[in-house]
Amino acid sequence: MNLRDLVLRALPGYAAPENFAGIEVAGVETDSRAVEPGFIFIAIQGVHQDGSAFVKEALERKAVAIITERNPPQLSPVPFIQVQDARASAALLSQVYHQNPSASVKVIGITGTNGKTTSSYILEHLLTCEQKKAGVIGTVSCRFGGIEIQASETTPGPLKIQKILSAMRDAACDYAALEVSSHALDQKRVLGVDFCAALFTNLTQDHLDYHKTMEAYFEAKVLLFSSLSADKIAVINTDDDWGRKLPARTQARVISYGVRSQAMLMAASIHFDADLTEWDLILSGKKIKVSSPLVGLHNVYNVLGAFGVLYGLGFSLEKAAANLASFAGVPGRLERVVEGQNFKVYIDFAHTPDGLLNVLGSLQEYRKKKLLLVFGCGGDRDRGKRPKMAAVAAELADFIYITSDNPRSENPKIIADEICAGFPLDFKNYTVVLDRRKAIRQALMAAREGDVVLLAGKGHEKTQVVGGEVLPFSDLDETQKVLRGK
Repeated sequence: MNLRDLVLRALPGYAAPENFAGIEVAGVETDSRAVEPGFIFIAIQGVHQDGSAFVKEALERKAVAIITERNPPQLSPVPFIQVQDARASAALLSQVYHQNPSASVKVIGITGTNGKTTSSYILEHLLTCEQKKAGVIGTVSCRFGGIEIQASETTPGPLKIQKILSAMRDAACDYAALEVSSHALDQKRVLGVDFCAALFTNLTQDHLDYHKTMEAYFEAKVLLFSSLSADKIAVINTDDDWGRKLPARTQARVISYGVRSQAMLMAASIHFDADLTEWDLILSGKKIKVSSPLVGLHNVYNVLGAFGVLYGLGFSLEKAAANLASFAGVPGRLERVVEGQNFKVYIDFAHTPDGLLNVLGSLQEYRKKKLLLVFGCGGDRDRGKRPKMAAVAAELADFIYITSDNPRSENPKIIADEICAGFPLDFKNYTVVLDRRKAIRQALMAAREGDVVLLAGKGHEKTQVVGGEVLPFSDLDETQKVLRGK
């Protein structure tokens, strides 16, 4: 594609001169280190770095054009295109360069504080059971057509999103479930993605280090729904206080779901068992029996949300309920570890007060004796949730091991102190073991027959970020070593 056509289609407000037509574009990039000959380099003002500082490197790597918010130089070996919003330009240029893949692949956006990953896995499973080719872009991995790439963030940048969707289109995928974080929405990473449906799971405290207030956090989520046209679908948990505000903020067809309040899709007569949850799905007065291999009330909501999307897309919910029975679960989401021990062990990604409350609440049904909890909080992230997570833990766990999560640049001891500040003054049933490997071992060695051990916070993750290092670490691997006597 030549530069003039690309710019005219992606940036219609920019008057591209005729001589741009003689410049062929081989790619679009925001990382100067990845620029190759023929690429456009987009200089973005990031949270930590200004892309304008790397224009020289991009030119040395033979970039054929520069997109920038700054005034272009008077003399330049390549075109400098000044835009008002480099982030938006990056998303739209990538969309056009990859020939708008979301026009061919139906993209389902999933947003909310908790439940995004589980919802994406459920949708992938149920769509596959309908003989549809489904891909996923999310927290655990990007996968489609037998390919799986481990994820480094919940929602990739706009260039990577469009590239992946393009590959999904080429692999003849029918649908893609895309986890959409609040950061991604605020930073316009999904601009240019044509969503056929959007799912809102819930909104509870998280990411306030970035958004500062819950209102700003919510407004970021709203962006996904306000972008939907009337022919799209908005599936919303209206049991959630914030969710009830969403229908007024979208033009899309709204499908509500819930347990406590009246909604289009409801769950009733819920029965929790050790390995499954049974309930009635109520739709237009009709009952559909559901037997889910996922435990806990929070997973009833996750299934309801996925069912809402399928219903909006025209699939049979009777078939969806039947197909749910064969769902294999999600890595690191109430993942049970069985190595012949006489107590239960679960690994979960819960890293917010509400997420921990949901998981600990779910496990109350399965404990015969004590519930032992291992958790920490991530460094360089929302500090306000640390004491709140301790308060939840003190209420629902019998003994707690406070440890490191991903401390990043923070001192692990300071993080632990801020967590412990949330314990009631008379609460003594905890210890601080900053080495996560040792904390896991101590909790598992302390467990007795009938106990439940929960390792919370890291879930599926295979690394731990300490200072500037990314170290190999897996809760599952460490648990298996201890249980196998290694």
